[in-house]
Amino acid sequence: MSTTRELPPALHTPEQVEEGEPRATAGDRPGRGRLHTLARPCGYYLASRLAVLLAAMGARWFAPHLHLFSAMTTGWDAKWYTLIAQHGYPHHIVNEAHGSRWAYFPAWPLVIRGTVDVTHLSYVPATLLLTFALGLTSAIAVWLAVREVFGRVVADRAVLLYVFFPTAYVLSLGYSEALFITTCGACLYALSRRYWVTAAAFAVLGGLTRNFGVVLVACVVVAAGHAFLTTRRLRPLLAVAIAPLGFVAWLLYSWWMVGTPFAFVQAERFWGDAHFVWFTTPILAVVDLFTGAAALKNGQVVLCVLGVAFAYVGIVLLSKARDKGVTIPTFWWVFTIGGTLAMLSSYQPDSVLRYSMAVITVYAAYAWRMKPAWEGPLVGMLGVSQGMLMVITLVGSQFPHTATLWP
Repeated sequence: MSTTRELPPALHTPEQVEEGEPRATAGDRPGRGRLHTLARPCGYYLASRLAVLLAAMGARWFAPHLHLFSAMTTGWDAKWYTLIAQHGYPHHIVNEAHGSRWAYFPAWPLVIRGTVDVTHLSYVPATLLLTFALGLTSAIAVWLAVREVFGRVVADRAVLLYVFFPTAYVLSLGYSEALFITTCGACLYALSRRYWVTAAAFAVLGGLTRNFGVVLVACVVVAAGHAFLTTRRLRPLLAVAIAPLGFVAWLLYSWWMVGTPFAFVQAERFWGDAHFVWFTTPILAVVDLFTGAAALKNGQVVLCVLGVAFAYVGIVLLSKARDKGVTIPTFWWVFTIGGTLAMLSSYQPDSVLRYSMAVITVYAAYAWRMKPAWEGPLVGMLGVSQGMLMVITLVGSQFPHTATLWP
C-alpha cells in the first residue's frame, strides 16, 4: 500500500474537466465496480456504528432505567427536531421549557415527518432508520468529495477518520449532522465534476438544514460564478441563482410566521442567553486551558480546544498538501475557511468539536499525512473516545439539568 505522502498521479482542477467527464484518481483501476470501490468506506461506517451501539448498550450499566432507542432519538437537541416533525413551528418565538423550536432549521424534521408518513412507523424507529441510512450516505459523500482531489487511498482514510471521530456518535442520534454532512460532501463532489445544478440543489438542502449551509452557497457562487465568467454558459449562472434559495426561503418563512427573518438567532437566547460572540468562546477556552491546570477537569473546555486544534492543524496540513503539488480547488478553501469560522462562532464551548465534523475537507488533510501503520492505533483511540462520549451523552440525557457535558 502506498504511503500517504505519495501524491496521486492525476489531479485536476474543476476547470480542467468538462461536465460529466470521468476523472482519473489514484488507486482507481479500470473495470472496478462501483459497489466494490465503495466497500471499504461502507465497511468502516458499519464497524463504527457497531462500536457505538455496543457503547450505547453499556450506558445502561450507569443508568439502568435508560430507554436506549428513545434516548438516542429524542434526547438533548433531538427532542426539538421530533417536536417540530410532530407539530411544526409556533407562531411566536417563546420559551418552550428552556428552548425554542425556532432555533432549528426545517429540513431534518421534514425528512423525519415524511418518513413517518410513508412508512407508518412511529417516530423512534423512523428516526433510527434515517440516522443509520443518512450516516451511511454521509460516509459515501465524504469519500466521493475527497477522492476527486486526493484519490481513492486518501479518501478511504478520510472516511475512517470521519466515522471514528470522537463526536461521530451523533450520527447515531436524532441530530441533523448526518443529513448536513451528506449535503456537504455531495455538493463538493458535484462542484468537482461541474454538475452545477446538482451542486446548487445540495446547497439548497444544506441551507434548509443548518445555518452553516450558507458556506455551501458561497462555494457554489465561487465555483459556478468563475465558470460562467470564463465560459459564458448559462448552467453555472443558473446554479448561482438556485443555490441561495433554501436559506432565503427559510428566512422568508420565519419573517412571515414570527415577524423576523432571523428567528433562529433570537431563539438561541433561551439557552442561557446564547448569542453570537465573535469567536470569543474558543479563544477563552484556549486561554483557560493554557493558563490553569484546573481547566483540564472541565470537559467543555477540553472539547472546545480539541476542536480548535483539529481545525487549525487540518488547515496547515491542507496548505502543505497544496505546496507539495496537490491541486486544491478554490471552493475547497472557501468551504474550509467558512466552515471553520462557522464552527468557531459557537456560543457553547462543548459544541465546537461536534461542529468541526462538518469541515470534511480537513479529514482529507489528515488522511494525506497518515501512514498505514497509524491506522489501527489511531482508530482504536478515536473509537474509545467516541464510545465514552456516547455513554456520557446517553446517561446525561436522563439528568439534563445536572449534566456538565452535552452534545
